[in-house]
Amino acid sequence: MKNSTKHLEKMKIILGIDENSENKNLLMASLKTAGFEVIDTENGVVDVYLAQEKLSGIKESQKFKAPQSIFPSIPRLNKVFQFIELNYNQPIKLDDIAKEVGYASAYLSNLMRNLTGKTVINWIIERRMAEARILLLKTNKSVKQIALEVGYQNTNLFYYQFRDRHNSTPLVWRKTQRFQLEQIQSNEF
Repeated sequence: MKNSTKHLEKMKIILGIDENSENKNLLMASLKTAGFEVIDTENGVVDVYLAQEKLSGIKESQKFKAPQSIFPSIPRLNKVFQFIELNYNQPIKLDDIAKEVGYASAYLSNLMRNLTGKTVINWIIERRMAEARILLLKTNKSVKQIALEVGYQNTNLFYYQFRDRHNSTPLVWRKTQRFQLEQIQSNEF
């Protein structure tokens, strides 16, 4: 009885898939990995279900405006961006990333600049700044604590790079952003 109730609480999607079994198997495996329940039916039609609890989680994250990745979707650079995402809060260098992804440093640097318009170091800084902004808004940690937490060993460098990108010190930015959020929230009620 409980299983049939769960089945009714699912969002159903029907897909028509190309008859090429390799493409079909790849798509079905990808959907399963993403958390969908996939049921192959006749005539190349596939039923895809997303459980209600997952659907609720998606709606909830959209409601709270869960942060999206700051990195562009460029397949050739996915490993680079994954490495930055996993290590931005540690001291990392271009050579570390190049070695990890199997490129020469100069090649990676040129590839990154040509495909994104930014350097590898710029992307590391962008990721650190994104996390710093979140911590400034959502916590009362000191700027020094935040700088260390996002990967800066030198607080002065953090101040310099933050000011360069935001035209404000971290504390002034925090105060201004919190004030603006309070104004928006008070106008909603």
